[in-house]
Amino acid sequence: MVNRKYPPVILAFGGYDPTGGAGVLMDAVAIRAAGGHAAAVPSCLAIQSTSSFDRMVPLPRAAMDSALDCAVKSFRIMAVKIGMVGTRAAAESIHNFLFRFPEIPVVLDPVLRSSTGAPLLAAAALPAFRKVLCRADLITPNLPEIEKILDRKVGSFGEAIVAARDLSVAAGAAVVLKGGHFPWKGKRGIDIVFEKRRVTPLAPGAGLRRADAHGTGCALASAIAARLAAGDPVVEAARTAKALVEGMIASGFPSAEGRWTLFG
Repeated sequence: MVNRKYPPVILAFGGYDPTGGAGVLMDAVAIRAAGGHAAAVPSCLAIQSTSSFDRMVPLPRAAMDSALDCAVKSFRIMAVKIGMVGTRAAAESIHNFLFRFPEIPVVLDPVLRSSTGAPLLAAAALPAFRKVLCRADLITPNLPEIEKILDRKVGSFGEAIVAARDLSVAAGAAVVLKGGHFPWKGKRGIDIVFEKRRVTPLAPGAGLRRADAHGTGCALASAIAARLAAGDPVVEAARTAKALVEGMIASGFPSAEGRWTLFG
């Protein structure tokens, strides 16, 4: 039962982006905007600016394990949002945590590459990451990510719906396939929600759209997690989160490098 007196606490596990435009810092902003409180454990330090990615600096497994223990000791965690995992140690740490708390719903944003194309998941992390993927209750890939996970190209909007269905069946989870990368005329920005064998397309709002906005995937998955923790059903949670992120884009501002940064 959701406690309406206090905000739901969502645990964000992902990379630490020093610009604040993505990773656990953006997760915290989006979770707060969606009515939740964010606890956060970084999987690694991402050495990056708003327009370039240098490298990941791993964090010790023991430190991540202890930090996760501190979060769950302090609060009743109502949902977990997972973003950039990066390393084998991080994948194993979060998998071990989820194994201990099987009742906590999990939203997974499968961050596999940076916007500049740099890989964000080490090959050694794949076995544990696959276990995390199958533990998720909801997965929020973009087009390149679902192509990578399913190991096939998606050539049309119809094929995108089939891909969302196939991932949902394979992982045993609901899927929100983000439409920001869709190249098909009239389809860009339409997110595909596949849940309980039902397909629900979510069209973008009529306001400002920016293809170069930084951290939209982090914000969307985090806001969905917060709304699920508040008791919303999947489609309503996704619709509310999409509107929140669009508002954060409209309120955003450019970095010194010209990359659009969400604000909300």
